[in-house]
Amino acid sequence: MKLEKTLEIKSPRQRVWDKFNDVHFVADCLPGAAIVGELGGNRYKGRMSVKVGPMAAAFDGEVAIESRAQDWTGVVSGKGADSGSSSRATGTMTYVLADGATPGSTRVDIVSDINLAGPLAQFGKGAIVQEIANRITAAFVANFEARLAAATDADAATSPSPQVPQSLDAGGLLWAVLRARLHAFLRGLFGRSAAGS
Repeated sequence: MKLEKTLEIKSPRQRVWDKFNDVHFVADCLPGAAIVGELGGNRYKGRMSVKVGPMAAAFDGEVAIESRAQDWTGVVSGKGADSGSSSRATGTMTYVLADGATPGSTRVDIVSDINLAGPLAQFGKGAIVQEIANRITAAFVANFEARLAAATDADAATSPSPQVPQSLDAGGLLWAVLRARLHAFLRGLFGRSAAGS
């Protein structure tokens, strides 16, 4: 499944670029993600924890990062598997940074290609996944901007301490998306009824 997103981050492009190339910083901003080891050559051991209702999954795998500073582009690729559910995931994410619409901001264009197999693949359907991705993206941007604002020059020179990530509650996100869709449907239905009476 291919997803395309454009983000606007309230920070200059060079600063955003530097932090996008700090894999620990990015993982700390992404709900459910963690870097658990380094393999060398811009390759890392990673984990993505997901909770869907009563089912919890932890995808353990590898992440590789390729950065092209000359055109402000990066490619992140990864693969992982959850031993408990036998679900597997592979994906790539390409991002391009440009100056934002307002001075001192950065536009980030992202194209992701994600493939799920196994029991969790039933949640990888079209519009609902797009809306869940929108909510995860919003959380990532909020976390990223908050950590950038809090960082000092001294913090930037040191590696962040390891953190235990909270699972991404996909079930909660799914329910929130379905509830919002139901409310929108009912508003549209009763709005049409009132207009027709």
